[in-house]
Amino acid sequence: MRKSTIAIFWVLAIILTLSTSIYQRITGPTNPKKATITINDKDYKLSFPRSATSTDNTITLNIPDQYTKAQLIYRKYKLDEEFSKIDFQNNGKTLTVNLPIQPNAGKLEYYISVNDEMLFEQDPLILRFKGDVPMGVLIPHIIFMFTSMLFASYGLILTIANKKNVARYVLLTIVMLIFGGFVFGPIVQKYAFGVYWSGFPFGFDLTDNKTLIALVLLLINIPLLRKKALRYTAMIAFLGMITIFCIPHSLRGSEFNHQTGKVETAR
Repeated sequence: MRKSTIAIFWVLAIILTLSTSIYQRITGPTNPKKATITINDKDYKLSFPRSATSTDNTITLNIPDQYTKAQLIYRKYKLDEEFSKIDFQNNGKTLTVNLPIQPNAGKLEYYISVNDEMLFEQDPLILRFKGDVPMGVLIPHIIFMFTSMLFASYGLILTIANKKNVARYVLLTIVMLIFGGFVFGPIVQKYAFGVYWSGFPFGFDLTDNKTLIALVLLLINIPLLRKKALRYTAMIAFLGMITIFCIPHSLRGSEFNHQTGKVETAR
């Protein structure tokens, strides 16, 4: 295969991988929720978090109006209790409030009152707390997962173009996925939510289970590495993996049960 063709294939693979990663990111349930509010005939675009940590639990409203008043109305998720209220602090430039810190995997549901206008009252936002993950664990996890997607994208292009070396990229993708999703992935989840694994057979966490499905699709190709059928089975596996990883991470995952005081896998 010509060097120019290889270069084009890699560029396409990088574009596909980045597009998938960006799509997953912006459509995820932990991505901040956007809203616009009008005060004194001026529109303000606001952002509300759906994920927090013990060191990053502040909601900030960029409303430079010293007369604006706002309240956080919240309660612990899935508990039949009354909503509590906390006033935002107004310094003339922004309004800020600190979310009540919850255990790792603990959740709050909340909505906001701004000058008596309710935001999300009918459909409160769900926010999950997570622990801080060391960079020494998080960075390798991200690198291995991104590389596995890159190899899968390149392998898919090879199968579509009916080129050689498909077996090599099946194996490389498997190795990267195992390290990213089954070595560093559980460690990241342990730091963040208190459990190593909340997918099958222990729970129904979407993030864990889609990683498992992707690995199974790839492993099915192992007996076919020297067969002509590999082009088609690998194409299905690569396409399946890319499709699966377009699905946003799960918000459910592991949850802290406030009644038992334990982290439980989603069921």
